[in-house]
Amino acid sequence: RAATQDNPLILKIPYDSTVIRTFVLQPGPEDGKDAMISQLEPEKNFGAHKYFEATFLSEPVLTVMRLNRSLIQFKMPQTFAPIKIVKVVLRLSYEVPVAWDSAHITPTTSAGTFIGGALQQVTEPWEENSVTWNKQPASTELNQVLIPPFIRNVNFIDIDVTRLFMQISTVNMPNYGMKFKLIPEDKWPGFRFASSDHPNIVLRPKLTVYYTN
Repeated sequence: RAATQDNPLILKIPYDSTVIRTFVLQPGPEDGKDAMISQLEPEKNFGAHKYFEATFLSEPVLTVMRLNRSLIQFKMPQTFAPIKIVKVVLRLSYEVPVAWDSAHITPTTSAGTFIGGALQQVTEPWEENSVTWNKQPASTELNQVLIPPFIRNVNFIDIDVTRLFMQISTVNMPNYGMKFKLIPEDKWPGFRFASSDHPNIVLRPKLTVYYTN
């Protein structure tokens, strides 16, 4: 009762700056930035494609192979300014997984070569509504995150992509999101997840940032 504007009562509230907090991004068609690019249609833009995919599929009618990659970039708001990013996790979900034929190929060859997908750091700017296969931005294998084939009883996978936000490499390169591609790109069907344009909100890509401030 004795407190006044000139003589306020000071309350000392304990605060621990090491507490880990979370910040989540799961944009929809309006705010999301992702696109598919297709080798079969190298001049066509797929900015509104509902899948975030890295696939190698046959086209029986055309007797050719369709190689697809995807791009994604999460836009951090200017108000988000963490002191330290601890971990970044990308959740990708699918409607129906592309079949993995274990009778013909295994996740690694006899020589130990990796077979699966990769998320690579994009090093050139790109626009969702104009990017094509022939105009795709460059990416780097440094700090890339590998995704092995998987069979699970849930329709999502959580991927630790911290190294794409807090680079372990000392090479200084610009960061314009992630490119999703197969390694190698001619061995198996690949992955087909939902993109930010997918009608099912729950399936859209979700980025969770763990940080301290």
